[in-house]
Amino acid sequence: MKKILIAKKIVKKNETSQRGVAIFLAVVILTLFMSVALGVSTLLVSQIRIMRDLGNSVVSFYASESGIEEALKFASNESYDSSIVTLSNGATYKAVGVSAGVGNCSGTAHYCIKSVGMYKGSRRVIEIQL
Repeated sequence: MKKILIAKKIVKKNETSQRGVAIFLAVVILTLFMSVALGVSTLLVSQIRIMRDLGNSVVSFYASESGIEEALKFASNESYDSSIVTLSNGATYKAVGVSAGVGNCSGTAHYCIKSVGMYKGSRRVIEIQL
């Protein structure tokens, strides 16, 4: 009988020393899940930002192309310098055309056009030689 009482005391002592282990494990597991969730959300936000900037870059490129098209209408031996033109989507461009030998226009080209398109901080440049 004495051995049973001693065994019960030992079991009871172990039970009291085990208190709080479940809460500790739950906190550790929740911390791990939160860390993973924070890492994934950081990656997603950066990818979304990259995709947005890529879209802005494409709009800037097409604005620059619009400047080239406008300058081609006036392509001649004379210099051409457009003011900054704003498109309906908010993008802007500025096109400059020069004759051969002027500025960076090489002697082999008859006419050079440079157009700069801008949209929401993204800037793209197209240069052509005719």
